[in-house]
Parts: sequence; structure tokens; C-alpha cells
Amino acid sequence: MKKTFKMVDLDCANCGAKMEEGIKKIKGVQDASISFMAQKITIEAEENDFPRILKEACKVCKKVDAECTIEY
Repeated sequence: MKKTFKMVDLDCANCGAKMEEGIKKIKGVQDASISFMAQKITIEAEENDFPRILKEACKVCKKVDAECTIEY
């Protein structure tokens, strides 16, 4: 299942690319893509895994940019 979430305080496309790369490595993530222009992230994973994946994805975002987060 694909779900799209709003990115908050994503400041640069390069940071978005690093976040996308890290999120794709999270167990259970089938695919992930970040649109810097739209300030959105789309994650594809099993429905049951989303709560855990979103927590881990937020940690990945914070490592790249301490002010960036995912609104869910």
C-alpha cells in the first residue's frame, strides 16, 4: 500500500535525497520517494508496518536535518 505524507521543514533537495535513501533501507519499506518541490514523501509498505516505519523514517529525517519531520 502506498501512502503520502507531508514533509515539514525540508530545506533542500540534496537532504531529501539522503533521507529517501535512508528510508528505503528501513525493514518493510518496498519503495519511498520524496518530492522536494511538493514537500511530500510517498512510502510503499504493508499497512500493518506503517506505524513502526513512520517512527523510523522520522529518525532518519532528523539525522539528516534536525528540523525536518514527517507529518502523520
